[in-house]
Amino acid sequence: MKRKFQVVLGILLIMALVLPACTTADAPAADVPEEDVVAEDVGDEEEVEASEPTLWEQMRADVMSQLGDFVAPDDSDMRVGVLMITMANPFWVTFSEGAEAMGEELGITVDILSAPTEGDVSSQLSTCETMVASGYDAIVIYPITANNLNPCILAATEAGIPVIEPDTRIDAEAVAEDGGEFTPVFTLDFFEQGAVGAQYIVDQLGEEGGEVAVIEGLSAAPQSQRRRDGAISVFESSENITFLTSQAGDWDRTVALNVATNIIQANPDIRGIYCANDVMALAAAEAAIAAGKGDQIVIVGTDFIEDAKQGIRDGVLGGSVAFSPYVWGEISVMMGVMAVQDIPIPDEVVLASMVVNADNVDLVDDWK
Repeated sequence: MKRKFQVVLGILLIMALVLPACTTADAPAADVPEEDVVAEDVGDEEEVEASEPTLWEQMRADVMSQLGDFVAPDDSDMRVGVLMITMANPFWVTFSEGAEAMGEELGITVDILSAPTEGDVSSQLSTCETMVASGYDAIVIYPITANNLNPCILAATEAGIPVIEPDTRIDAEAVAEDGGEFTPVFTLDFFEQGAVGAQYIVDQLGEEGGEVAVIEGLSAAPQSQRRRDGAISVFESSENITFLTSQAGDWDRTVALNVATNIIQANPDIRGIYCANDVMALAAAEAAIAAGKGDQIVIVGTDFIEDAKQGIRDGVLGGSVAFSPYVWGEISVMMGVMAVQDIPIPDEVVLASMVVNADNVDLVDDWK
């Protein structure tokens, strides 16, 4: 199932790119007055345009269908707490918008909290423990590392509050050893995200190949580790590609700018850089331009935030591995509601990932 929705979106993108080029110029003309044909065709086109869903809408419908047993609550007093990583990243801002919108749609209280920065593990734990003390009906968590929220999970278990983690970052064995309980849900294949981002770079470099590097996020963050490993696996197995290094950018633009600058200075012939998020990718693009190598280096990020979308259109960024933080926020709230209602949550609710580049960026203008 993990690859099912990536394949679906790939097919949809191909159709969207190919179908507009198809015409009926070679078809025999019908024996009908020309004005009637024109009027009928225009009407059909308007009807198709009005009813045809966008790629984002199709993806969202696919994801929602995986929560087939979901039942909207009839309880305006229900309270679901969602603990993100940080609002300092535009990705999580969009996530929060999706979670808030779903709370309003369902008529329940949804509170969204986070750590002040990507790496503030102690603050995130403190916030989580405060949420337990506040007595939410369910708590959905996105931990910074595999273990930093384990004490909070134990406290929630003792308080009888269900905890859902739609990210599979947590060290489940360590939680179980402590006596804690939570519901993990596979939603994103981080390894594959890194792999498809790296593969796009390999494809762009073609037979000539060249030197490439990876800028990972926070070293202790599981999603960073998996994206890094996915990218490296592709680079190291590709002909004519020389993998140079993977260095931590800490999810931070300034840190990543310094890292990218140093990598480019030390390797003036470098041809590609995969970054574990878009904030770092945009910093790497800035470093490449400053070094006069903006056209030489293919840079691919992850998350497809608005700045990355514009960067792709401007030719600054080669591409971004896109998935929907907005829908991630929506289904996070839905899973919390299911936990309160004792409705079984599927082990997998997979969000599709795909590379957005200059060729298809206009097809996902409404992506969020």
